[in-house]
Formats: sequence, C-alpha cells, structure tokens
Amino acid sequence: MYGQKITYSGDDEVGQLAANFNIMSETIKEKEEEARKTDIAKDEFLAMITHELKTPLVPIQGYSDILLSEHLGKLTVKQKERINIIKSSSEALLSIISDLLDAQKLELGQLRMKKEVCSIKKTIDNAIEIFLPEASKKNIEIISNITDIQISHDSERIKQVITNLIKNSLIAIQADSGSIEIKLVNLQNEIKITVKDTGIGITQENISNLFKKFFQVDATLTRESGGSGLGLAICKGIIDNHEGTIGVESTSNLGTVFSFTLPKEASDEPKSPIGIT
Repeated sequence: MYGQKITYSGDDEVGQLAANFNIMSETIKEKEEEARKTDIAKDEFLAMITHELKTPLVPIQGYSDILLSEHLGKLTVKQKERINIIKSSSEALLSIISDLLDAQKLELGQLRMKKEVCSIKKTIDNAIEIFLPEASKKNIEIISNITDIQISHDSERIKQVITNLIKNSLIAIQADSGSIEIKLVNLQNEIKITVKDTGIGITQENISNLFKKFFQVDATLTRESGGSGLGLAICKGIIDNHEGTIGVESTSNLGTVFSFTLPKEASDEPKSPIGIT
C-alpha cells in the first residue's frame, strides 16, 4: 500500500514516527513508479531493436536463395554447402529474433490477436504439413486425429503454438524410434488439443520451469536446433490471450504430452498487458 499516509497531527514521538513513515511510504511509491517506467522503456526499446534486426536478414536469405538456384552461375558442391549454412543460420537467427519480438510484445500487451470463427482442423493440418519432410527424413510418424470444429481463434497464432510443440517433440525423439500423436477432444465448453510424443521426456524438476522465458531443458539440444528458450513462454501467452490453459505431463525416457484448451465462446477482447512468468 505504498503511497498511503498516516494522519496524525501531534508533534510528539508518535507524530515524528508518523511523519517519517509518510516520507518513507511516498519515497518507495516514487521509486516503484520510476522502476515501472524504466521497465516499460526497456521493453519498448528491446521490441524496437529486435524488429530492426529482422531487416538485414531479408536480403541475406533472398540472395542465398538466388545463389542456390544458380541463376547467377553454377556452383560447386562445396559452395552450395556453405551457402546452405548461411541460409540455415540466417533462418535460425530470424526465428530467435521473432521469438524475442513476440515475447516483448506479450510483455507490453501489444501482440495482436485476429480471432475469427474458422476450422481448427485446418489450423492444425497447416502446422503438421510444415514438419512432414523433416519427420519423413527422421522416420518419425506424425499421427493426427482431429475433428473439423469451427471455433473462434487466431489461426496463425494457434498454428504457432502447435508448430512449437511439434518442433520440440521432433527434437526430443531419436530418429527411427518414435512417433508424434496429435488429438482433439471436444468437451462441453471447450476443446482440448494434445501433442504426445515418445521422446526422452522431461524431469519433474524441469516441468515447473518450462513456461518461463529463456528456460531450456537441454541447452545442448536447443543450441543445435537454434532455439531461444522463449517458445513455450510465447505459447503460454498466446493461449492465455485465448482464455485457455496450457500444461504438460511427462516421464523421463517415456515421452511427453503437451495439452492446451480453447473455450468455445472466448471473448474477442485481448488481455493487456499479458505477463509471462
């Protein structure tokens, strides 16, 4: 209750105590307000910087594609390998920058949601389609059992959530040794979507920290795949904005099940600001 003051008119010892208390209360209130303004300025600055960092990556990716298409001349095998490294590295950097930008927008309550009633099956199928080539290469089966339900949601943002969960599952599963199963359960007031894998699992100690910013279960795996440690925190922010819930159950060496819900009659009003804890 910083800023509140004690009303006392006397000038005795109690009066001096009350006066000192009032000065302390007002000082703490002012410092808290300064800290809050500093945090907002920091978040806005970081959001601006991450947005600007995306600009030079566009020509790097564009010219990489042009070179690989050999429109500017034939390339040797080694030249193609090196250009592919440039392209994949720029894509990984762009993904990290995009995660940082989304995380900051969520903190500031500026991540816009374009909710409309549309097919959740189409949203999920579009997310799965992105990973079919990689899954096929690793000989990992992606199984989906999705009912075609019309529900209010931001298809791009929910696709982002599912994409992140599938990507994590692909990292956790060794090649030629597992599967990813995506299900939808139609409940009375909401739908529940689960992404289940047969990967290495997550320890109970790590589960409690999963949705915190920059937390990484296995730093080695994350570095190899270009992860930022922000994906699940962003997923939580997106689901919170849809007035749903997200959670995880896992057992080491037996696999992991991520699940999230979407209400059938969600409000179109965005939550602002959205904190990520």
